[in-house]
Amino acid sequence: MSTNRLVLFGLVVVAVLMGWRLYEQKHADTGQLAVHQSGDVVVLSWSGEVDLPMHTLLMRAFEERRTTSKRFLLRLNSPGGSVREGGDVVELLQRIKRTHTLDTYVASRDICMSMCVPIFLQGSGRIAATDARFMFHEPKRFYDDGSEAKGFSFERQALTRRFFTRYFVNSPMNANWRIQLEKDWVGKDIYKSGKQLVEENSGIVTNLR
Repeated sequence: MSTNRLVLFGLVVVAVLMGWRLYEQKHADTGQLAVHQSGDVVVLSWSGEVDLPMHTLLMRAFEERRTTSKRFLLRLNSPGGSVREGGDVVELLQRIKRTHTLDTYVASRDICMSMCVPIFLQGSGRIAATDARFMFHEPKRFYDDGSEAKGFSFERQALTRRFFTRYFVNSPMNANWRIQLEKDWVGKDIYKSGKQLVEENSGIVTNLR
């Protein structure tokens, strides 16, 4: 084999390995789902980023338990993550609610940040500990290497508007609180406890535990 062919073969091997590594990173199991039965309620506990394969694991768990109970509780402990994966999860939860009762829950010292919030809002009952931590910020886009895609200001504004309209405008969120959030979160991370969200009449948390 000539030197040129050896070099070309080496480059192909490197490209394949790099591509496979990116694929593994993109499809990494970044979260864990635990499932158990508590009385007549199926508890789905998700801990980790909103990312692949969250939607798939939740869908499988629901399909396996859908005939055993009419009530599901989704417990969340998540820093947020992928808007695309989160959107798929939201659509799944909306389908579940057509036939079953679905509540959401964030426990003491647990977090529900960024894309986790639209998922939490899907619960008919939305339960949180007083010290559960929620965080709201404008959606961000990232490249495969993890760096943030800044883009132009009008692109970021359009992305924010689509996100806000899809997940917050048509949600149980109090309209006045939502309007204030839209003003306050530009370029910021806004943190609230479960207790604060109730005291501010946000409509996000329905019950404190």
